[in-house]
Amino acid sequence: MAESTFTFPYQYIEIEEGKILNPLLKIPIKASFGWQDLWFLLDSGADITMLTTSLADQLGLSYDRKKSTILHGIGENTIKAYPGRIALKLGGKEILVRVYFSSENESTLLLGRLDIFSTFDIIFQTSIQHIVFKRI
Repeated sequence: MAESTFTFPYQYIEIEEGKILNPLLKIPIKASFGWQDLWFLLDSGADITMLTTSLADQLGLSYDRKKSTILHGIGENTIKAYPGRIALKLGGKEILVRVYFSSENESTLLLGRLDIFSTFDIIFQTSIQHIVFKRI
C-alpha cells in the first residue's frame, strides 16, 4: 500500500446476536512524558474526539478548565466537557486534533469526525478484515 495508506486490524465483540465488528483502534497519543498507546472507538457518529479529564490529568494533557460546554449524546444524555488539543500518530505521522475532555471518567475514548474525517478517507475493508486510512 502507498505510504499515505495504513490499516488497523478488525476487532470483534460477542453480543447476544453474535460476533460483530468493534472498531477499536490502538493509537499513540503524545503525553507529557512520551507517546502512549490508547484504544479509541472509531465513531463516525461522534462530532469530535473525546477523552476523559482523569486521563488528561494522568497523561499531563492540557485542556481549558475555565471553558466548559455541555455535549449531547444518545437520547437526552448530556455530559460536561472541556476543549483541548492532542497530538496523535496516525500512519507514523503526528497530527494535531481538537478534542473534548469529558468529566464522565468511565467514558469510552472516541475518535470522532473533526480533524480526522477531513484528513483521511476511512474504509471498512471486510475482505482483508482491516480498517483502511488513506490520507486525502
